[in-house]
Amino acid sequence: MWKVNVEIGKPPAQWKVEHFADVGASEEFVQQLMLEMSELLDGTTIPEPKRSEVKHAIMTISTEGLLPAFENLKRIRASLTKQMPVLNRKQVYEDFSRVLWHGYKDLMQRAALLMGAKIGFLFDTNAKFERGLAEFRQAHPSVPQGFGDHLRTQRTNWQNDLADFRNLFLEHRQEEPEKFSVFYQPESAEALFDSVWRTTADILVMLLAIQLPPGVGLEEIPATKRTAQNPRRFRWVIPSQPDLPDISPSDLIV
Repeated sequence: MWKVNVEIGKPPAQWKVEHFADVGASEEFVQQLMLEMSELLDGTTIPEPKRSEVKHAIMTISTEGLLPAFENLKRIRASLTKQMPVLNRKQVYEDFSRVLWHGYKDLMQRAALLMGAKIGFLFDTNAKFERGLAEFRQAHPSVPQGFGDHLRTQRTNWQNDLADFRNLFLEHRQEEPEKFSVFYQPESAEALFDSVWRTTADILVMLLAIQLPPGVGLEEIPATKRTAQNPRRFRWVIPSQPDLPDISPSDLIV
């Protein structure tokens, strides 16, 4: 992955190009969050310059959250065959968890706010989550019922545990390290990265779907119909076309 530094007053041929990361579009999270999400955003009713701000905020989730976490994940993989001091080995896992949580909680929430959606309830207590979800659904009635169930599942399966690890141990040392031993296991790190980026993509796509023009929807392409040459997850659907199913943003599968 390469980064172009735009330099005002100079022609594009003179702009500095830097090697940003050893990650390519073959990684599924790069394809969905850095490439496809930008294209989906261009189909929404969000006007400029707000659309560019949202696009930048979504890109920042990857550049400041997921990509640094992925680099740490690669270090975790490499550490399995290396002799390392215990402190150094643990530090890689802790850096991984910190930056992953930052991308999910802070950066994703910032992008959501730019889209006019308040999702802070996702990171609150169970009672406040349910109240916030009800208010969110009232403000965005096209959101399907299953979206709330999806968020509840993520909170139970990994989100609340990661929040406790970051807040109660990494930042404030209020708990004993033995309680969070699972966060120092390579298979857990792999599963956590997968869960975080996929949940991030699900939430962002839902927020984009409720910003589509009337009569336009999104349909998830079955995994069996995606290929390396065409890995897209979503496609546009226009119900007025007779050969397409009657789908609206409220039918979006997440």
